[in-house]
Amino acid sequence: MRRWDTRWIAAIAATLLLIVAGRDASAQPQQNWPNGPVKMFVGFAAGGSTDIIARDIGHELEKVWGQPVVIENRAGANGAIAAGQLAKLPADGQTLMMIVSGHVTNGYLNPKQPFDALKDFTPIVQIASSPLLIFAHPSFPANDIKSMLALAKEKPATISYTSPGTGSIQHLSMELLAYLAGVKLVHVPYRSGALALNDTLAGHVPLSVLSVLQALPHLQAKTIKPLAVTSAKATDILPNVPTLADAGLKDYEAELWYVVIAPKGLSPELTERINRDIVRIVKSPEMQKKLADQGARPVGGTPAEALAFMTAESDKWGKVIKEANIQGE
Repeated sequence: MRRWDTRWIAAIAATLLLIVAGRDASAQPQQNWPNGPVKMFVGFAAGGSTDIIARDIGHELEKVWGQPVVIENRAGANGAIAAGQLAKLPADGQTLMMIVSGHVTNGYLNPKQPFDALKDFTPIVQIASSPLLIFAHPSFPANDIKSMLALAKEKPATISYTSPGTGSIQHLSMELLAYLAGVKLVHVPYRSGALALNDTLAGHVPLSVLSVLQALPHLQAKTIKPLAVTSAKATDILPNVPTLADAGLKDYEAELWYVVIAPKGLSPELTERINRDIVRIVKSPEMQKKLADQGARPVGGTPAEALAFMTAESDKWGKVIKEANIQGE
């Protein structure tokens, strides 16, 4: 009996050792993370709003993690090139990506996209949301959105606008505007908001739609003129700029949002840790003020909330794309 008891006890002890070892092994990657520089992909060229916010967040994360956070601009296909590259990388937390609204709409306009925007990634946290500003070069004859739409009705398919790319929320917001107002506008896509802005500033393309963050310095310098914001209500930072609802387009709303994601399969423990560190930064008074001054609304929240938000946005814009018959280019 004693011999059996000894074997039984030894078996239990061995099982407990395996359990403890397993826990230690699973905890080891998180304890050693980050084990070098952390990369954060941005799917657009430097100088755009996504790049600016990614660098602001990355700078603060370096203080927390004790490792460099390297922003890598991998522009093209409205962020889809960078996202496709991210999807193939290990889910070890060493590579993240700052995505924007177009991440969940690209697939509707490009059915051959080799990844699923929701299923092939791990959402970590929503950073912020920003209304878009529709603006014009000072030489453009219309001074407000109503006058612009009237001009577009008089001269169909003669007014062009820039955006950071086909399928971007900027592009979709203008196509939705054209659909609801019954006008035809000409889309001129670029590889980033910075490039789109430059050609409107130079007067090559009369209109543009970009984040308030990106347009604000030029608005203050009076090198562009505002026509409307795409939010449901007027923004605090631009209280005198009308909404599209003011122009008679009820229930119109489009915002540019920013979310940090990782490859699919990032451990829940590491997901929570990165989320916690970023939320602490987003909620800090300094970052709250910085984002608000740039026209963005700080968000934060949990990974589950980020996924639910992205799913809702995908459903919303998928319906818009279908109903308005918006085509990829």
